[in-house]
Amino acid sequence: MKLLSSLLLLSLLTHASEISDTITNTTSEPMLCVEKYPAVYTEKLIDGHKRNIKTAPKEEQISTLKPQNSLTKKREGYLYCFNKLEYIKSRQKNDIERSNQYTLKSHVSYHNRYDITLYQGKDRSFVEHNFGIAQSCAPLNGGEYCNHGFGLDIFYDKEQDVNTIFLYANTVARGSLPFEPASMLKLRNSEGPLGLWVQKHYKKLFSKKPNFRSQNVMSWKHPSKGIKRVIVTAKNGHYELSRTFKDGQNLFRSGRSESKIPQDYIQAIEVQYK
Repeated sequence: MKLLSSLLLLSLLTHASEISDTITNTTSEPMLCVEKYPAVYTEKLIDGHKRNIKTAPKEEQISTLKPQNSLTKKREGYLYCFNKLEYIKSRQKNDIERSNQYTLKSHVSYHNRYDITLYQGKDRSFVEHNFGIAQSCAPLNGGEYCNHGFGLDIFYDKEQDVNTIFLYANTVARGSLPFEPASMLKLRNSEGPLGLWVQKHYKKLFSKKPNFRSQNVMSWKHPSKGIKRVIVTAKNGHYELSRTFKDGQNLFRSGRSESKIPQDYIQAIEVQYK
C-alpha cells in the first residue's frame, strides 16, 4: 500500500513538473505578449572541477496573440499578455494571475502616459487626474517644468495647459534604440513594449518620413492636427568616443560595444503642442 502511494505521489509530482503555463486570449481584441526567460546554467565537471556552464541564454520574445488563441511558456520564466480589456501574467511559480478592475485600469493608464496623442489640448488637471501628480516642478518661462517620473517631463504654460512633453530614459529604452525613424515605433516603458493601442497611434503619426533629418536630429512637423512638432535628439547630440584605441585612434562607443563606425542613439523625444 505504501509502495502504491509512493508511486502515485511520484506520478503526480512528475506530471506537475511537466505542466507549463498557458495564457489564452478570451477577449475580442489582440493581445501583446512578452516572454522573458533568464539564462540557464548547468553544473558540469570539467578537469575535476565543478563549473556552471550557460546552457540557455537570457531571452525576451514579443508576439501578438489573436483572440481565442493560446501561448505557452517554453521554460521557467515570466510571461505576460495584455490589451485594454485584460492583463494576464505568469511568473516563475507557474501560476496564472488575471488583473482585477483596479489593476487593469492602472496598467492601461501606465501605457497611456506615453501616448503623445492624449495630451493634445489638455491641461494639468487632466494629466494629474489620469497619470498622477508631478514629483517635482520648477518655474520656467512664466509656466512650470514638471517631472512626472518614469521618463516623462511636462512643461505647462502660464495657463497650466500642456505646452511640451519630453520622453526619455526607459521610454527610449535607455539609448538602445538606433537613431532611425523606425525606432519611433519601438518605444518602451520600464516594463516592456508599449500597448498595441498606443503603437497603433504611433504608426499613424510616424508613417511618413521626418520633415528634417541630420546626424543628430529628426523632426516631424504637424504629424497630427493637435501636435505642432516632434523632435528626436541623438545621444547628447554627438557621437560617444571610447577610451579604447585601435590603429592609433579612438573607437566609437555603441552601447556596450565599440566600433570604428559611429552610432547615434535616441536619447530624448520632445513633443510640442502649441
